[in-house]
Amino acid sequence: MKRFIPIIMVAVFITVLSGCSVLQKLGLQKEPEDELRPVSSIIIGEAEASKLTDKTPLRLYFANEDNTKLNLEIRYVDSADLDDSVSNMATAIVNELIKGPSDERLFRRTVPAEAKLRSPVSIKNKVATVDFSEEFKTKHPGGKDAEKMTIYSIVNSLTELEEIEKVKFLIDGKEQKEFMGHFKFDALFPRSPQLISKDKAETTTGIAEDSGLMLDGNNAGDYVDDSIDDTRETSGQNGETIDGLEMLE
Repeated sequence: MKRFIPIIMVAVFITVLSGCSVLQKLGLQKEPEDELRPVSSIIIGEAEASKLTDKTPLRLYFANEDNTKLNLEIRYVDSADLDDSVSNMATAIVNELIKGPSDERLFRRTVPAEAKLRSPVSIKNKVATVDFSEEFKTKHPGGKDAEKMTIYSIVNSLTELEEIEKVKFLIDGKEQKEFMGHFKFDALFPRSPQLISKDKAETTTGIAEDSGLMLDGNNAGDYVDDSIDDTRETSGQNGETIDGLEMLE
């Protein structure tokens, strides 16, 4: 009988401590927090976390290699350089587009590096007015596709802000009938999602998605839905459109 007393005592001891850490240490019971920890949780180091502290993401669109689509770059900039105003955010977006893409192997520049904003971007009735210096036009490489990418890289980037639905362009404070000779330029431009590539977005930490709306050739101020066909091409006659832009002769 005396032989069984130590065995019984050990059994009782384990039973009493079974709700504690003994079984956990023996690997026979899970840690309580293990049941609560998400399987998909990601642990990053202090250095990586510090890169995103006090940063604000800006969604910028640059052209792809052949000027057929816009690729998204999510760029993180210092929050200290921004404030809560929509004008300030919109101005920062345009200035980042002027800086150009972070990786020219993945993106093509859409705004001449010499171009400058003559004043902060203003917003009224959900229309953003962007006033560029003359270099926006004089330093542009030209060409129908490049012209289209320039216009919509700015429009699509700015309309990422929910307070902006359309964009108006000025050069040296004045409206221009045309930009580089291919498209009408004195209209209000809505977002054009059909031009956005479905490739994965590139994310950077601070250096340098389809409305299908098109201008009605009979009324340059009106827009009609073209979302059914996002690859429509025209012969380029006056009043016709390509990807929502009204063609000039």
